[in-house]
Amino acid sequence: MKKDGIGCLAVLGGFGVALVVWGLGATPALTGGFEGEGRDFGVVWLELPAMLLGIPALALGAWALFRRRSPAVLALVVLATLLAEGWVGSLWLEVRVPEIGYEQGAAGPVA
Repeated sequence: MKKDGIGCLAVLGGFGVALVVWGLGATPALTGGFEGEGRDFGVVWLELPAMLLGIPALALGAWALFRRRSPAVLALVVLATLLAEGWVGSLWLEVRVPEIGYEQGAAGPVA
């Protein structure tokens, strides 16, 4: 019974990791810069579903591969999988969402 609970936590944790990583990484693309420059709503239609479906699925896959092990090992594997997926997701959004920078205007620096 403990192992089934770890599987449920893997899926719920996957959804949580996906929402947090996507929310933090996609904010610049959603808010944009000055007057909305750099907005890209593609992160809503592409990255959000990919993360909401992919991260829990990979965590559940790790659970399925190691479910014959002890509950402690199983929980450790699921936790390591979620951490790795969160890290990779944040790296992907760093590449995908351009950083919005401002150049110095013709009037020069503001005092």
